[in-house]
Amino acid sequence: MEIIQKIAMIDGKEKLVIYVSYPSDYEFGLDFDSLKKKVKDITTRIKEYIKTNIDSFSDDSALLILNGIVVGTLVFSQIKHEPFESISLNDDTQIVASLNEEDNQDSNKNEVIPKKEVDVNYVIESEQTRIINSSASGKLEEPIEKPVVDGTSNTVSKPNFNGNSNANSNTGNTTNNTNSSKIISVKLSSGTVIKLGLEDYVIGVVGSEMPALFNSEALKAQAVAARTYALKKTSSGATLSATTADQVYKTDAQLRTQWGGSFNTYYTKVKNAVLATSGQCMTYSGQYIDAVYFSTSNGMTEDPVNVWGGSVPYLKPVQSKWDVGVRGFSQSKTIPMSVISQKLGVNLTSASQISINSRTAGNRVNNVTFVGKAFNGAKVRSLLGLRSADFSVSQSGNSIVFTTKGYGHGVGMSQYGANEMAKAGYSYSQILKHYYTGISIIKK
Repeated sequence: MEIIQKIAMIDGKEKLVIYVSYPSDYEFGLDFDSLKKKVKDITTRIKEYIKTNIDSFSDDSALLILNGIVVGTLVFSQIKHEPFESISLNDDTQIVASLNEEDNQDSNKNEVIPKKEVDVNYVIESEQTRIINSSASGKLEEPIEKPVVDGTSNTVSKPNFNGNSNANSNTGNTTNNTNSSKIISVKLSSGTVIKLGLEDYVIGVVGSEMPALFNSEALKAQAVAARTYALKKTSSGATLSATTADQVYKTDAQLRTQWGGSFNTYYTKVKNAVLATSGQCMTYSGQYIDAVYFSTSNGMTEDPVNVWGGSVPYLKPVQSKWDVGVRGFSQSKTIPMSVISQKLGVNLTSASQISINSRTAGNRVNNVTFVGKAFNGAKVRSLLGLRSADFSVSQSGNSIVFTTKGYGHGVGMSQYGANEMAKAGYSYSQILKHYYTGISIIKK
């Protein structure tokens, strides 16, 4: 479960908003009695949050949004002294947020707003605090413009290099007015499965997986890659996941939250990039390719054999000099040796017990030993949460400092590389044909 508070501009006025995100199986329904325990759990978490953070609140009330639904206004002038008791279901269309009803006789402390979808055009002014409870599933998307790391490819299941779709989950969302001949299914993070046009889906993926500030040619390249990924997976009737299990997809409402006051500008830019490449996808020998991509290379891309154990002719290491020097290209992470020992199953006491024995053609660590125990560099990256498998090590006290280059698994298209290529004058087709060796771009 996650709780976030923000100052938002709603109907031209600043308003404190408290967002609560909880697992889909906590969703409210008509059978209220069977969900009392879960409802109590949610209200307890909200109560604890308010009690902990009330001194930082700029208002005496806040709009309460549960899993994207506006459910009411909380007024907490007495919250320091009287406990927040419950959220009760009046009927199937309203949820009322109430303070201690027995003692609170002021009706203004219980303003009720009919349950509705969040579609207000508000601007995020500041993020005052963020509390995450890791015991629950689900992730509330961060409404900030930032590089999206690894989109599908960082946590995507191992690509199936036999040319068959690696089917597993579902996807879906609201359909825009974009012309889309192919209808696909998408499973949202809430568990809801929606159906929408392919091009509408691609808009939601490009807006989520690549900063809208990027060059339009880079956005077009991302659109073709996202469309190709979707076409390959859904060719067998599979449902796409809206999470990093496949490609991150956001609804219009989520993109509006992400972009705030820039929504119209960014949405139009992304939509134009998608429509400019409408229907276009990448194939190799007549088959859809595994269009994996990642954030930033170390100057080279990687062969998937070093990451997932399989290899295909269109995903071969190529130079990506454009990434070198971009923001976040090289970073360091300090990890206590005790933590490394626990995660790798060794007894590490000195950096001298770490030996990088070989590197891949993409200049990432291939074989490394920790206290004589051998590991693949990609495995170490995963176990230790490193930004890249291109790392060097040094010691700082009882910790090891890992200095990495690039961000992501390194296979396929580098998103930052694509943007720098676009700024240098390369077209989206040139970008794609550079990162995906020997592919054809066709229109379906």
